[in-house]
Amino acid sequence: MTLDMNVMAFWQNKLKAIGPRLTATDSHAKFIELLQDEIKNLGFNTIEFPFKINRCIQSSCSLENDSTKEKIPNLGPVPYSGITKEMGVKGEIRFFQSKHDVKMKGKVVVIKVKNFTIPKLLLMHQVAKYPRHTHIGFSIRHPLVAATLTLGKIQAAKDNGAVGVILVWEHISEDLANREVLPFTNSYLGIPSVWVYQTQLEALKRCRDRKEPVRLTLTGQYETNVTTKSFAVLVPGENRDKQILINTHTDGPNDIEENGAIALLTVLHAIKHDNLKFKNTLVFGFVSGHFQIPQSGIEGRQATSRFLRDLSMYETSQHLEMKKALGLTVEHLGGLDYVDSQKENKLIANGLYDPLYVYASTKENRDLVLKSLSGTNVSGRYQILKPRKNAYFGEGQPLYQDGWPTISFIGMPLALCQMASPITEPDIQSMFDQTKLIFQILVASDHQF
Repeated sequence: MTLDMNVMAFWQNKLKAIGPRLTATDSHAKFIELLQDEIKNLGFNTIEFPFKINRCIQSSCSLENDSTKEKIPNLGPVPYSGITKEMGVKGEIRFFQSKHDVKMKGKVVVIKVKNFTIPKLLLMHQVAKYPRHTHIGFSIRHPLVAATLTLGKIQAAKDNGAVGVILVWEHISEDLANREVLPFTNSYLGIPSVWVYQTQLEALKRCRDRKEPVRLTLTGQYETNVTTKSFAVLVPGENRDKQILINTHTDGPNDIEENGAIALLTVLHAIKHDNLKFKNTLVFGFVSGHFQIPQSGIEGRQATSRFLRDLSMYETSQHLEMKKALGLTVEHLGGLDYVDSQKENKLIANGLYDPLYVYASTKENRDLVLKSLSGTNVSGRYQILKPRKNAYFGEGQPLYQDGWPTISFIGMPLALCQMASPITEPDIQSMFDQTKLIFQILVASDHQF
């Protein structure tokens, strides 16, 4: 088995050069085209599953005191919140009090968002870790969690007639709060919304107390029926009655979110280079729609749920009947660990690799992961988790919900959902080691199942 780190680094640099690739954007389409071209150059065919979404592209964002024309610095728009005309929307400030507050009508509503800490056991069921004596914290404080929980309040503001929303990050460094693509689990909200940092609270309170309106401008385009696509690569096995599905998603704002496609491409390169043969049929799934789950997934599930439906329809049309041997998911590799220092107001690298979470749905899969870890000279820290159907991060969740035995690798670095910056670049050696581990598990599972 020959994985080539130089080839991986070359393709990862190609991803970086394209830049952020949010769902159905031109850059996302360019990345999908790159992947398909490289896969075809390796001699594999791709099976396309196109679909359409309504696309919201927000191009400029500003906030100001409309009486004094004083600018109020912002951290960027809330994705898919809304679009204004060039003059924006204007209203007096109303701080959010309850979801039934009728006084929000005609106002710009301010919602405080605390980046809070919660015990991991509420979201995850750890059964093992590697190395055995490594330290992995028992709590999690991630902006993804806090931001997602604001959606109900934004909707309430809209329902009560507010004209705009200002979300105020608290208990977070400005370094981490800046340019977050959060929340991203909503479709179009229909109310322009913007993020600001907690240092702007006093300016917002003065606007409220003096009854000075603010003007929120969020320009861009809302386009209907824009095509994107997922695609699959089938590597036929000696026996055509079982399949191993290896999936990731292709959309994301930075170089870690999502580089799983580069890992899968590197594995396909090794399969071709070494002319590897497998007992089971391998299905590589490159999924679009993770950053527009409401439009891409089936019944609110992750985007892979649509891919699984389309794949099943394709296999039926080709008279393929294959049992589910394993679902192997790969997301967000090579992250470095940072501490969010509110005192220094920035992210500080602590010299460690970010922990990689590994969901393993059966005892056999957990044993396989641990055996592979102990038998491989692999860098990093790994937290082995027993899945829960409603608390399963990432695109492995639909496989588990659909009855696949799963092993899902997912990194969760703090800046996972930020627009690209040096902080969101992967460590190539760590990314390569993790891909090598995943490749080893793939080969071992083919012999085991």
